Amino acid sequence: MEVQDLDKHIKQQKMLPPPVGIFQTREDLLKHVRDFALSQGYMVSIKDSSKDRYVTVACDKGGVYRKRLKSGDNMRQRKMPSRLTNCPFEVVGKKDDELWTLTIKHGEHNHEPATDISDHPSCRRFTEEEILIIREMSTAGKRPRQILKVLRQRNPNLILDSRNVYNVKAKIRRESLSAKNMDSPSSSSAATMGVPSEGAVGNVNGNEVGTTASFAGYMETRGVREARVLASELCRHMYTLGWFSGTGGSITIKVHDDSIPKPRQLVVISPSGVQKERMVPEDMYVLSSDGFILSTPPLKPYPHKPPKCTDCTPLFMKVYEMRDAGAVIHSHGMESCIVTMILPFSKEFRITHMEMIKGIKGHGYHDELVVPIIENTAHEAELVESLTEAITAYPKTTAVLVRNHGVYVWGDSWISAKTQAECYHYLFDAAIKLHQLGLDWSTPTHGPIRSINGIWGCNGTMSRGLKVGGLSLDDMIEPSQRCILLDIEGTTTPISFVTDVLFPYAHANVGKHLAATFDSEETQDDINLLRSQIQHDLEHGVVGAVPIPPDYVGKELVIASFVANVEAMIRADRNITALKQLQGHIWKTGFQSNELVGVVFDDVPEALERWHASGIKVYIYSSGSREAQQLIFSNSNYGDLRKYFCGFFDTTMGNKKETHSYFEILRTVGIDRPSDMLFVTDVFQEAVAARAAGLEVVISIRPGNGPLPENHGFRTIETFLEI
Repeated sequence: MEVQDLDKHIKQQKMLPPPVGIFQTREDLLKHVRDFALSQGYMVSIKDSSKDRYVTVACDKGGVYRKRLKSGDNMRQRKMPSRLTNCPFEVVGKKDDELWTLTIKHGEHNHEPATDISDHPSCRRFTEEEILIIREMSTAGKRPRQILKVLRQRNPNLILDSRNVYNVKAKIRRESLSAKNMDSPSSSSAATMGVPSEGAVGNVNGNEVGTTASFAGYMETRGVREARVLASELCRHMYTLGWFSGTGGSITIKVHDDSIPKPRQLVVISPSGVQKERMVPEDMYVLSSDGFILSTPPLKPYPHKPPKCTDCTPLFMKVYEMRDAGAVIHSHGMESCIVTMILPFSKEFRITHMEMIKGIKGHGYHDELVVPIIENTAHEAELVESLTEAITAYPKTTAVLVRNHGVYVWGDSWISAKTQAECYHYLFDAAIKLHQLGLDWSTPTHGPIRSINGIWGCNGTMSRGLKVGGLSLDDMIEPSQRCILLDIEGTTTPISFVTDVLFPYAHANVGKHLAATFDSEETQDDINLLRSQIQHDLEHGVVGAVPIPPDYVGKELVIASFVANVEAMIRADRNITALKQLQGHIWKTGFQSNELVGVVFDDVPEALERWHASGIKVYIYSSGSREAQQLIFSNSNYGDLRKYFCGFFDTTMGNKKETHSYFEILRTVGIDRPSDMLFVTDVFQEAVAARAAGLEVVISIRPGNGPLPENHGFRTIETFLEI
């Protein structure tokens, strides 16, 4: 859609007309006019139309009441003041070359904006998507109150009640009995029933999705049949891999259909308690996009039990909702269980420099793969909350491990989910075998796991019973700490590089970057994070926060508002995830084009090599995103230094000036004694927070660093070679 700048309209008007523009469909044009009208405090209705040529939309206060007078005392009296004011407002949409153009015929009103629009018919209509939900749930036998609960979960601002739902259900029932459809409901009856007056709910292969008859027919379409066959084949295959043994494990696949948006596609799910190696297509459940069962498997004779949909269903539906996946696999593979037992206190599985990492979406050989680990519960459905938190905290992950249980893996198609599941299981198995050999899977070189008190497990987890031939205490250098945690700015890297190079580069290129990559998945993730942060800032009165206009005003205005917010965040030097992630992606472009080169102090490479040779693990904890951290060290003035680091932490672990963040890092790395980790920083407040968590702390004194308080009580160093 193309929309002219809002500034071209006369801002002195109390109620603005909708921005003119060009729309793909008549429905898009009408939605644009209605939504904008409601935001301005007036309502509109269709005055005149020809569905394929034009549509005239007028203010609902247009016109006058006809006088139906009777003589004398029998004169008809209105109980309420007239709503009509003969308002002249009108806009016109005309179709030309398959596009609809909106123009303003008369843009002024003769009345004040409405103060309460909640009872107006325009606000008491269900959207087409909501009608489809009502149809699906009605077919599944759900009651109006149950349907309303689901609708309000999807739209907390919904003002309709169960009576409106009942009216739509009644209309659907009447249509089913009379063999009618909802292709052309009249605008008056639509308003009464809470149904939009334009367009059918949906048409799939000639069948209108939603009615009882059409659902029954749709269950037999090629897409559903193929999804059932595919799911049963994959169950049999994954049983042979050891993922689905003992009736455990499950799989779900979206029914692909180009005529239905992915979030609305039907779902095929394998049953629970069934021998997976004997699965057939008829054993599969078919669910609506909101998780309501539409088709159940037939009963089988003894000794088979009655069919039951898998307990994984709420977790599958949550993944579909949050990640727009096309398939999800839940494996009980032994390697996915054991790898979480090796790290009993860790909330993450980390591995790097393995070829099969390239099979995981968004990862390369040099990248560190991070998989969140959640704790198991007695009942599968109780995992929904912790799974949701893990997916939110790790936006790039395509898997979540469940300790002592298994793993959930998803992809945008069944091929992607299967491929990644195979890669994850390979990496879990490799980590276990490396651990058995006394090798550390979490480091780039996968060298021996060393300690003066025996052999330590990966990420610091004790494994005293393990013996490795050829290793002895004489081969090891006793470190003062087993792990070192480094800050970047003012510690490994001059502050001036960050303040005078990186920040100005991001500031100067934010608009260019957003414009060039606006529609990419990566930038859309950045934009969603920014929207949430900006909304939070607006609610809390943060200086510099400005509202983001709706998308229909045009990409340029939307990007301009994001740029204004980001520039305000940069000026305030805010350490927030939304800003740091976007900056990291802007810097990535700069490093890839060789416009940027990372800078580290001259003593850093030598110290890193010495610590690495001594078996000391080194981690980074910086306010910049993990991706930005790796960019600095992979493109440094001393070459690629990533091989010396075991992991990277950013503000997703918490604020660097808060003690709980360091407890979180200790738990993630798997260190029982906090004093076994040394933290090096240039910021006094960070040093205080880390010491409160029990870490050993030294403060880095580098050129350009800020002054420290007198009698600060911390040891200081001027070079890493002092450690």
